Amino acid sequence: MRRAIAPLFLLLFLVAGCETEKDPVDEPLDPSLQLTDGFCLLSRSRVVLNHYDIEYYDYGAHLIYLKDPDAFEEKFKEPGAASVYADSTRIYDLSFVSMVSSYIPQGPVIWFPFIFYPDYTVHIDLGWGYDQMAEGVVDSREDPRIVEALKKYGQFRHGLQGEIASVRYSSPDDVVLELELRNEDSLNYYYWDPEKFGMGLYHYVTNGLTLWDADAGQAYTHQIEHIRPDPFDWLDLEWMSLLESDSSVRLTIAYDHFDTIPPGTYTAIFNFPAPQFNVDREDLEEQNGRIWLGVLQLYDEVVVESRSRIGFAELKVPCSSAAGLASTNK
Repeated sequence: MRRAIAPLFLLLFLVAGCETEKDPVDEPLDPSLQLTDGFCLLSRSRVVLNHYDIEYYDYGAHLIYLKDPDAFEEKFKEPGAASVYADSTRIYDLSFVSMVSSYIPQGPVIWFPFIFYPDYTVHIDLGWGYDQMAEGVVDSREDPRIVEALKKYGQFRHGLQGEIASVRYSSPDDVVLELELRNEDSLNYYYWDPEKFGMGLYHYVTNGLTLWDADAGQAYTHQIEHIRPDPFDWLDLEWMSLLESDSSVRLTIAYDHFDTIPPGTYTAIFNFPAPQFNVDREDLEEQNGRIWLGVLQLYDEVVVESRSRIGFAELKVPCSSAAGLASTNK
């Protein structure tokens, strides 16, 4: 989906010119805030979201489902610094950033206007850049204290969990990616199935596999020509498969046209997509399950060996994943 909207981002940044965000101000908290013992979001020293506003939190996608979207948008109008609290404890800071700003944040961020997800959700994303995917980098959104605060009010859901199971690089014409999806919730989820899409259409809604060389600052990726859907119903079950409660599935994506990659250590990156635009809340529920929204940001470290010796890339040491694969999810 990011590939499809890249021209829109370019236009927005050109329109924005040299606008930058103001430096965040660490203001003292208003003693009358009365932080709750659940999940809270503060902006400019005032509570803009607490557990009374939340239907549930999808931990895999870091997507908050709201009871009343109008109340949140009315409160959260201005860009700047914000903080997440759990059980009245400050857990991490984030940025509230306009999409037409030239300022590109690092770490957790909420983008506005809210055009990429339905208005009844709030997405806590990660700022752009490959540095956040380096081995050993901790995702502050995945703090066990947040999980416990959400569970107090029955607002925690795993959502879909995902990881890169393996990457095999035999040659530019033979690259195979294996993903694993898990559903640890008590309900079934419909997900976009790459096999039902086909390679061209599927890579219209995701950038696909990228291998990032941090030392050289070089990204390597596939050369699949994406196919624009015409017409395309984002919620058509023809494109989806059902992952039942307490089950998992392996998905294989094979690339026959990839960049030539020298031997070395890389970060494998894959954004697993789902419907986001123009999805009414009442359309999520199907007879056998619920349509899952969000994007899983998956990454892991791989080593590409010399093809004269081995001929493939094998999975090395797993990295922490922004998809929500923390031990707290067990």
